[in-house]
Amino acid sequence: MHYYKEDDMSAVPSNEPAHAPRNPYDTPRKMLNMSTGPVEVSRRVLEAQLTPMLTPHHDDFWALHDETLGLLKMALRTRERVLLMHGSIRSGIDLALGNLIGPGTRMLMIQNGFWGTLVGQWAQLHGAVVQTLDHGPLEALELDRIRDKLRAERFDIVAVVHVETNSGIVNPIEAIGKLVAQTDALYFVDTACSAGAIPVETDRWHIDVQTTGSHKCLASIPGLAVLTVSDKAWGRMKSARMGAYFDFRRWWQSTVERSVTPPFTQPTTLVLALRQALLEITEGGMENWWARHAAVGTRFMDDMRAAGFRMLLDEASTPHPRHAFSDTVIAMTYPEGVADAAFRHTLLEDSGIFVIGNVGAYAGRSFRVGLMSPPQLDERNLQATMAAIQAATLSLAAAPRAPSPVHP
Repeated sequence: MHYYKEDDMSAVPSNEPAHAPRNPYDTPRKMLNMSTGPVEVSRRVLEAQLTPMLTPHHDDFWALHDETLGLLKMALRTRERVLLMHGSIRSGIDLALGNLIGPGTRMLMIQNGFWGTLVGQWAQLHGAVVQTLDHGPLEALELDRIRDKLRAERFDIVAVVHVETNSGIVNPIEAIGKLVAQTDALYFVDTACSAGAIPVETDRWHIDVQTTGSHKCLASIPGLAVLTVSDKAWGRMKSARMGAYFDFRRWWQSTVERSVTPPFTQPTTLVLALRQALLEITEGGMENWWARHAAVGTRFMDDMRAAGFRMLLDEASTPHPRHAFSDTVIAMTYPEGVADAAFRHTLLEDSGIFVIGNVGAYAGRSFRVGLMSPPQLDERNLQATMAAIQAATLSLAAAPRAPSPVHP
């Protein structure tokens, strides 16, 4: 079995020695990363970091930084404030929550999965009074329940996750945004598993605060959090209680307005990599990129179902329509007799392909394939991944059966 690696423009054989001795300082063996983040990135994204080292004390860096912010506005469909912060997506969430939450801040966390639960817990750590509107894992959010809750009580922040990381369910953030816009609350949306690959109309959908990161659907390497902030949210920013590093206004003044000297060194190579990734995904227009994701996601799920696999969302109490299944996080359950660790080990050792397990209640019961970056959508990589999943399952299943053909 072969898969396509852009770095050497050739097929990489999967029968390389699995445990060949190597110096601990050698680079890792070649692997196709089909996880949900960090994702496989293009050669051009990797090479963007190999330019002569830029210093943040030079105007050239800030010109590229500002170009990157412009590309982010294009990808996220916003004219509002966009901020880059070096750190994980969690650091961006902490930056936003820490500057919006004060004593007595009331937050409604609308959730139906693992990541939404965590966001609510993090808000509590910042001192928010959090009410949870829990719909149960894998279940659709009910707009009537949300509408009734917003009419019955007042909230300062209403938060939701667009695509849940453990199930891949797509939540109706546009419809929820219309409901929140009828109140005085700020609308907080995490788009880590969607923004860049699935439509997110930040301004039109009334999103006041959005958090995502460089290493998922923006198709770059880990290390940058991305935030968008509306004028409404900007007006409610409080003085940070977490020190200078997590002070949103200080970040804005030093990296966008540049009215004060940044108190932290800028991650120049990370910005260059993200800029290149954004150039690639915006090159043909976001509508075309979104359409490609939708087509690939549909075909991947159809082919895997035809091969006998079930999507995790198929276990929901009420069947979901197609639009509830994300094109970025493909969560599948294991056939009977297939153990999680053994499956992913076999997949990696025999085929050189890495997929990620699941978290929370579905850990050990399912695995996830990421369809987020250009290399992950490459036809050869898709074919290799589907064939390898079937081969690994066949070798481990209690009752082996011949694998079904994948899409030609």
